[in-house]
Amino acid sequence: MSGQNNRHSCGILATTLGRRCGFAAVLAACLIAAPAARAEDTPQGGESGTTLSIATWGGAYGQSQEIAYFEPFAKETGTIIATEIYDGTLAKIKAMIGGAESEVDVVDVSSATLGTLCSDGLLETIEASSLGAAPGGQSAEEDFYTGGLSACGVASVAWSTAIAFDRQAFTKSQPSQIADLLDTKRFPGKRALPNGPRYTLELALLADGVDPANVYAELATPAGVDRAFKALDKIKDNVLWWDNAQDPITWLLEKKVAMAAGYSGRIFRAAVGDRQRLGVIWDGQIYDLDLWAIPKGAKNKDGAKRFIIFASDPARLAAQAQLIAYGPMRKSALQLVGKHPVIDVEMKDFLPTAPDNFKKALRFDDAWWSDHGEELGKRFQEWHPPPPPPEEDKPQDADAKAKHARPSAQAAP
Repeated sequence: MSGQNNRHSCGILATTLGRRCGFAAVLAACLIAAPAARAEDTPQGGESGTTLSIATWGGAYGQSQEIAYFEPFAKETGTIIATEIYDGTLAKIKAMIGGAESEVDVVDVSSATLGTLCSDGLLETIEASSLGAAPGGQSAEEDFYTGGLSACGVASVAWSTAIAFDRQAFTKSQPSQIADLLDTKRFPGKRALPNGPRYTLELALLADGVDPANVYAELATPAGVDRAFKALDKIKDNVLWWDNAQDPITWLLEKKVAMAAGYSGRIFRAAVGDRQRLGVIWDGQIYDLDLWAIPKGAKNKDGAKRFIIFASDPARLAAQAQLIAYGPMRKSALQLVGKHPVIDVEMKDFLPTAPDNFKKALRFDDAWWSDHGEELGKRFQEWHPPPPPPEEDKPQDADAKAKHARPSAQAAP
């Protein structure tokens, strides 16, 4: 299906599905993976028959990559793109690339996975100087947000945990800063938080006034841990704890909670489905990255490097950001992001790295949690309130079961 026909069909689908099926259904219908380039489509001077194998996530995220990166790169270079969908686990990606000859040439990985693979010597070095400059002439080093470039990887997008809230729950004033999470007098109602110390303790310190730059240093001290739990004590009786990433969004829509910590992509899908209902507090968001990397055993290293240079171009990053609510990691790319081509939504409002959203953001530190997670996990379980009594069992239809199903593992929820 051609891109033009695909987008035309999406316009019809968006009108037809609307709120009845929700934005997720519209997006899934619209972002249909583009076919790999055929040899007869190879441009003059291209590399007819050369294959580049890329391991990435599935779903709408992978489909947005097809449209923004894979299909244009294939047309421009004549390369045949072969995608390998994987589950995001370290064990899986190590099995794919750990041998003398890697099964793939490029991998899309989380920052934690990148750190491990790089330390284990499984990834090629990528020189930042090889990446293109910004439209204004700034070098890649100047244009990428801090942390976007590393010895073994180049960041493409940021996703985050942010606070969503129900506008209808607050009649006098609307919450606007992370501190409002702890203020049940001005902003009454239940809160939804992750059922564990990760993200929850960071949010508690951010809401208690700790600057993002000092959160992990504070949390590494006994006094800082005490401060985090003391902050949570303020809302302890008003928290619903979630394990399933869809639960906080569902609870908001069902009015079981008034504020909820949730993943930015899921918040976006819910918010555009009811634009007058849900708001987002970006102040104090906790973000993480997805990055491109090249395995040491890649068979097509030259093609992999060319692809990462292409995919890191600000215009390409902006093209993906217009399709899905993950923030591009180059500052100049944000200036190029417009409306979603189907649902007529200004995407900048929902991107974690948009300047107005990124002012007080904390980079999630998985390595820090590897060192402190066990100790803080025990402390959290000792502090954690007992679960509420079970509700009376009720039959669920297929849609309800699907809504509460645990999502598969992936770096960008």
